[in-house]
Amino acid sequence: MSAALSPPASSDDIEARKGMQDLDATFEIGPQIDVTLWRSENRARFVKLLLPLRAAVTLDSKPRDIGLVFHPKLNMDVTDLPGMAGWNLGLLAGPLFGDRRQHDYFYGVKASEATATRPAYEARSGYAGMQYLASLSKRFPGYWVGGFVRYDNLAGAVFENSPLVRDKNYFAAGMAVTWILGESSTRVRIDD
Repeated sequence: MSAALSPPASSDDIEARKGMQDLDATFEIGPQIDVTLWRSENRARFVKLLLPLRAAVTLDSKPRDIGLVFHPKLNMDVTDLPGMAGWNLGLLAGPLFGDRRQHDYFYGVKASEATATRPAYEARSGYAGMQYLASLSKRFPGYWVGGFVRYDNLAGAVFENSPLVRDKNYFAAGMAVTWILGESSTRVRIDD
């Protein structure tokens, strides 16, 4: 099972939607098939094909179904990077696809919301761009630290002509520190 939250809107996105109905935050949930394509003998490195299919719903007082998302991707994980014992690297890349309802929720413009600079637009289903992600993390005795960088590109997306698309590139980065308050005296490693 996989789940995802929608990315935050940029100031350009907010400006493009001025006078339109506000978008609710969304949540995606659904099954995922994981296919291991390669794994090192010591199980410290692997390449997998991830095939998640998710239903998207709004997170408001009356949640509603806003379509389906399919995001196949290649995932490579490397534990104990050479010369950096304990550090783990994750790389992920793949295209995104959505149905008409999914794309229309974010990129459609109803006739009642059209203006001289924002014509009516009905999105269709299909390709929604590419996503690339790299992460680095390490677990220390009393805490865990990690960070990521993400790049999305909408070039060639079926909705790239929507008047709401202002930029075809999206960058994000983040960092986290987690303190471990307690743990079992017996630890078991699980290889997935």
